[in-house]
Amino acid sequence: MFSALIQSNFTNSTTITAALIVLVLAVGLMVFLFVRSSMQRREREAHVRERMSEMEREAQFAAAADRVPTTRNPGYAALQIATLLREYTSMRVLAVYAGGASDSVLRDVLARADQEGGSPPDSGLPESVPASLLTQQSRPGVVSLSAIAGQSSGDASVIDEPLPATAVDAPSNPAVDGQPVEQTEGPVEDSVKERVDVAQLEENQPSLRNGYQASAVRSAETVLLLPWHGPFAWNGLIVTAAHPGIGPELVEPYRVPLERLTDRLAVALEFEQTDALGEAHDQRAARTTEFSRFLISCLDAPFPIDAIVREVTRLVSSDSAALWRIDGANGMVRMVAAHGLSSSEFLPLPVGQGLSGSVAQSGSVLAIEDAPSDPRCIFPREARESGIVAYLGTPLASNGQTLGVIEVHCANRRSWSESDQRALRSAASVIAELIKCTDARGNRLRVESAYLGLSESLQELRSAEEVKEAVVEVLGHALAASRVIIVEFNDNDQPQPVKQEYRQPNAKTALGTTFLQSLVGAVAASVSGQPVAISNSREQSLAGPDAAAELGVLSELAAPIRVEGKTCGIVYIHQCDRVREWEPDEIEFAERVVRQLSLSLSNLVALQTAFGEAQQARDEAKRAAALGREAPARISELEHKLASIESVLAQSRSTEEQARAMLARASALEAKARAEADVSRRVEDEVKQQLERAQVEQKQAQGSAQQLLEINRLKSEFIVNAGHEMEASLQSVLGLAELLERGSYGNLTTEQREAVHGIYSWARRIKSDIDWLVEYGSARSRRLEPKDGS
Repeated sequence: MFSALIQSNFTNSTTITAALIVLVLAVGLMVFLFVRSSMQRREREAHVRERMSEMEREAQFAAAADRVPTTRNPGYAALQIATLLREYTSMRVLAVYAGGASDSVLRDVLARADQEGGSPPDSGLPESVPASLLTQQSRPGVVSLSAIAGQSSGDASVIDEPLPATAVDAPSNPAVDGQPVEQTEGPVEDSVKERVDVAQLEENQPSLRNGYQASAVRSAETVLLLPWHGPFAWNGLIVTAAHPGIGPELVEPYRVPLERLTDRLAVALEFEQTDALGEAHDQRAARTTEFSRFLISCLDAPFPIDAIVREVTRLVSSDSAALWRIDGANGMVRMVAAHGLSSSEFLPLPVGQGLSGSVAQSGSVLAIEDAPSDPRCIFPREARESGIVAYLGTPLASNGQTLGVIEVHCANRRSWSESDQRALRSAASVIAELIKCTDARGNRLRVESAYLGLSESLQELRSAEEVKEAVVEVLGHALAASRVIIVEFNDNDQPQPVKQEYRQPNAKTALGTTFLQSLVGAVAASVSGQPVAISNSREQSLAGPDAAAELGVLSELAAPIRVEGKTCGIVYIHQCDRVREWEPDEIEFAERVVRQLSLSLSNLVALQTAFGEAQQARDEAKRAAALGREAPARISELEHKLASIESVLAQSRSTEEQARAMLARASALEAKARAEADVSRRVEDEVKQQLERAQVEQKQAQGSAQQLLEINRLKSEFIVNAGHEMEASLQSVLGLAELLERGSYGNLTTEQREAVHGIYSWARRIKSDIDWLVEYGSARSRRLEPKDGS
């Protein structure tokens, strides 16, 4: 019955039609499933090929990045970054900004490469941007062109002509040196058959940059910012034109090799900065040596200050310089020498006011970029008209005493470096010693002139009071003392009221003052009649604390006056405006003057005795003549005696005058010889001290340099050794990955093969990084090795 049912159904046309429809539907479904499966397989294969192509391009980019040599030229390193990004990612690099961690601006290194290549930069972007832009853009991102170029997006002109195909389209099959690279499924290293010719890249750099950069900045209203951070605290921004399809995600696969490229850029920048610092040190050392030679050559000149100020201008490469001296009596600073200023007429300034007065008061270096805008500048308009904009001043100090200020200026704003300040401080120390020697020599000449004048005056004076008045005047002016008095003793060695005095207007008079008996004892106790010098009269005073306080004595100097072997008084010198350290030359000068006073008083006593005897003889002759002629023999005898006395007296006067003249000449010659010997000895000592300090500084610098070289050598050895150890471990990882990829441990699925291939690629990249690190450490070690004979 069943078979009959089947036969009846086959004979039914409706059933047959339904069966055919079902069969057609089944066949169509199978065809549809087969076609869809084929399309999905082709899509997967296309995706795999695309991914493989991208991986191949990434590997080629990494390999090309590894082949970029380490250079000392930052422009070349920046240009390699632009070349590789354009070739492998179609990203047009407009600028590569770089700067140190402490820099306030980032400068375009790529524009410098154009200038070195002979073509003017045509990026349309500024040469420098604020470093704060790097803080605001810490991750890759697209920003408007106005954020970099300083103009709104509407101001950026868009050209109608299309960009060159080589600048827009990414190569589907990248080529190296013009030859296509064969794509394989093996390791990336096997697919790279040739290397980039660096010389050819350098030759093609200008045309490559100028061919697309200006067009890119005109056609793009937005740019892609890629922040980078390198060794030695260098960082910056890579600015590229942002077109559809170019965004931050495009850069992510190239991040690691791009970091290696920026590391090379940072190394080049560090090399450049080191070379610049070395050259600056060499130039500064040459200028300092020349300045020292000049100072030594002008030591014998009578007025070397003007020439020294001119040499200071050359030392720090400034436009002008000036030297100010401190007038301690009036509390002012005065300009005594200038070079390069439009106007050298400057009013004296009180200490503590104005730029120079501030330096004199503080005793520290003052460096200002814009002096007229500084509140310490009293006359800003006059300063700007005289060519003073940038200001650098340092005090001239010797033994803790500020003698003046040396300053340099520039007509434009300038940031004074630590090197400039150190050079000016060194020059200031030498100039201060020279000024001190010049002042001492001038003081000696003034003192000797005063002594010679005193010697000549004493020969003409015939009164003890006149001699004493001359002595106090000479000592007061020559030693710049506040008060000079003569305290006389009576026959009982009691001090008498003061009759002779020299004093300055601000000192209290001591005329009529009677000092205590202790003054006589203190002077008499001095060794061999030597002067007694006291620097601080508040602690100890010959006159006693009460008298010293009443007269305002802060420092004192006393020299005994001895006539015929007996102390008959003292010359008492007071300093009331400051505590004074009495120099040996000053004490010696006072002793010589008092000795001359003692000799003059002794001569006056002898003259008075001779005149008394002569007068007595005349009186006796007159009495004898009055007695008449009864005693002619007596008269004749007295006249003969009188003539003999007068002859002896005349001879004594002549001998005295000759002795005084000889003493004056001998004193002058002695003073001149001592002054010249002291100047020569002091100059020689100062030059020796300068040379010793220079030798000590040189030894310290050599020791520091040797320590730095040793530290750098150890760092380089550590880098090389660590790199070799890591490389050995990575070789095992590469071997295992290669065995897995070849199927030594069994067949792999497509996903597994792709993962193994990724492991192999990343291991190769790490190995390239390690190779570069080892090569960098080796090159650094070779560079730090001392040369023969150095």
